[in-house]
Amino acid sequence: MNIFLMVLGHENPNCYEPSQIAQFVMLMLDSDLVFRDQNGQFVVLMHHIAERLQTYRQLTYSSPESAGVLIGERRGAHIIISDLSVPGDGDIRSRCRVDRRGAHHQTKVISSFHQSEGTAQYIGEWHTHPEDHPTPSAIDKLSWSKNLDTGSTMVLIIVGRQSIWLAKKEKQAIEQCLTES
Repeated sequence: MNIFLMVLGHENPNCYEPSQIAQFVMLMLDSDLVFRDQNGQFVVLMHHIAERLQTYRQLTYSSPESAGVLIGERRGAHIIISDLSVPGDGDIRSRCRVDRRGAHHQTKVISSFHQSEGTAQYIGEWHTHPEDHPTPSAIDKLSWSKNLDTGSTMVLIIVGRQSIWLAKKEKQAIEQCLTES
């Protein structure tokens, strides 16, 4: 339960009564998407970010793929996604392909980093697929393997028409996380 308290800015759960902790947990589950990996570590997708991602779902045949970067904080082993970049000038988009080339994505990361005094950072990538329940394509896996070679755990999101696929990438291993909410 400590992750929920840390998300709300409270790092010492011992100073709260069990009923207060339960209220914090319910607030998180009611408003944010919470995913958990096999080790019990959380990825929290803030409510406003989940809503923003939903606006890019490919609901019609003419809807192009969309992509951007994820911005957030690392709280110990847990990750909070609190901001993102969205498609814009320079990006190449079609029905089944997206190439995130716009300089605005990097500008967003730098701006968020400075505005947060260094707590917000590049956390990973998101894009859409024109399918109800998305899964990574061979192109996705190759791209992540080639371009996301960092020493930090990265978050990968694919937004489908009915669900969101979320995974964590550590070194070359990609592990899907399951939703708690």
